[in-house]
Amino acid sequence: MFELSSRLKQAPLGPEVETSQFVAQHFAQWKLGLPFETALPLSKHVPAVIAVGGGKGGVGKSIVSANLAATLAQFGYRVLVVDLDLGCSNLHSHFGIAMPKRSLAEFLLTKTASFRDVILPAPVQGVAFIAGGREETWSDQIDQSSDYLLPLWQSLIASKQQFKVDIVLLDLGAGTHRYTMDFFTCAHLGLVTCLPEPTSIENAYVFFKMTLWKLIDNIGRRLGQQEIAQDVKAALVSLAGGSLSNGYASSFKHLQLSYPHFIHELLKAIQGRCMGIVINQTRDQSDIDLGSSMEHICQKYFGLPTKYVGYLNYDEAVLKSLKNRRLLVSDFPHSMIAKRLSVAASHSLKILGMQRRN
Repeated sequence: MFELSSRLKQAPLGPEVETSQFVAQHFAQWKLGLPFETALPLSKHVPAVIAVGGGKGGVGKSIVSANLAATLAQFGYRVLVVDLDLGCSNLHSHFGIAMPKRSLAEFLLTKTASFRDVILPAPVQGVAFIAGGREETWSDQIDQSSDYLLPLWQSLIASKQQFKVDIVLLDLGAGTHRYTMDFFTCAHLGLVTCLPEPTSIENAYVFFKMTLWKLIDNIGRRLGQQEIAQDVKAALVSLAGGSLSNGYASSFKHLQLSYPHFIHELLKAIQGRCMGIVINQTRDQSDIDLGSSMEHICQKYFGLPTKYVGYLNYDEAVLKSLKNRRLLVSDFPHSMIAKRLSVAASHSLKILGMQRRN
């Protein structure tokens, strides 16, 4: 069985994979909205970054992350999955693996392991993963400044050059913690997983709002205009007034008069990334249609480039695969939900300007 981690250590051979069309075309705009201050290589040397987040716990982020990674690998890509649910790490269990001895904590906190050391083989050809680590190791850092995560970001961006990684997939924690939003706004494609229930939908919209807020803060920091960033957020709230017809997207035009350079840079940063919606545990057509409605609202109200990536039907196979400690797409490859994951993976690649290789 091909293991990505073994190739990492052997300096893998073969032609370098060109970066996706989306990443190449939007590279400058994407950099504008990044939260971390770091030098970046040329766009063709940057892996495509997909982040999976959501407004609350229990919406299936880790299930989506692990199985999406496996599906993308089946399509011919080398995928590195990172468990960024710090303090509640469980990605390893979806691969049927016990908590590894080496994790992000050893790389970032105790600094007893290199980035290469914490990359572990997944039981799927073409996939490697990095575990988040135990809760107690992060207890003193979780609410502090996220600057200590910068070495991770630098290593992820360099993973294409160093380890031939095509796609980095980030499995984020629940909610809108600072580091969660940092990494979500880092992604070229940010997927928001949502259940077809009122509280989950409301939390998803809060997540999209916080994404926009985070991009505004990032632009303010990069331009040295933090006060203007706060003024822009306050003005957006005032102009929108909670009405869909007067959403943030339409308010950008008014703010260009007062803050022309700032809004110009913000709109460029927004266009350098795309949001995706995944509706999980659908049971009927109204649940399936929810994603299209959310796509429309996110584009019109928040002004974020948003696509409905797909839905995952409610299926007992999910629970069975978890009990079997095997990936869903490996345990039940012919199930309807495995097929829906394949559709979501294909749509994600299309958004990134990438195609299936096999």
